[in-house]
Amino acid sequence: MKLQQWVCNAEGLTINKDAAGQHSEKFIAMKSTDYYANRPASGSVSLLAADDYDSWCEFGTICHRNISSYISETKGNAAYGNEYGVIGNYDAILRTNLNGRSAQWRAVGIWDNGPQLYFSSTQVQCIENTAFPIVCGNHGLPNVTLTTYSPTWRYDYSTVYGNYLSNSNYYHGAFQTLFTPTGYPTYRAANLATLSFNCPGTQNCYF
Repeated sequence: MKLQQWVCNAEGLTINKDAAGQHSEKFIAMKSTDYYANRPASGSVSLLAADDYDSWCEFGTICHRNISSYISETKGNAAYGNEYGVIGNYDAILRTNLNGRSAQWRAVGIWDNGPQLYFSSTQVQCIENTAFPIVCGNHGLPNVTLTTYSPTWRYDYSTVYGNYLSNSNYYHGAFQTLFTPTGYPTYRAANLATLSFNCPGTQNCYF
């Protein structure tokens, strides 16, 4: 398509600039049959595998795994580039820890290849799953730089604490960011959404 600025993950293609160099907000979703055919199944695991983030789910996919009924992790692999092809890749992980009727989130960014990356306007957003989704919290994260050498190829953000979720409904979290590769313009990535969790009645939330 000769797009001048694009970001791609397993859910689809985010166009930042089209072939003519015009700014774009367009997202082209992958066909659901293709996405789910290549997506590793979610499942429970017996150990907290927080130190395997750079090896788990590494092939252009978006993966979810439940650690327990109250803890779940989501990882997305993103590639970005221009009309000449791929420039680089990075990973984003969002871990959700449910505490009563609130969620705690911890995000991780990992440089995979390409130039140094500067992440800005980053936040975790809480979303209530309704016909017209309702934002139940915006939690800003600091600007960070991921470099091509250890140990700064990975950044573990501090835990953010979500609001009390009073409605009886399903919710999810989303990781949102802009990123700037050294020598290139700023890119806007598609949101990385966690699995939904249920907060029924006045009971505690769970996956």
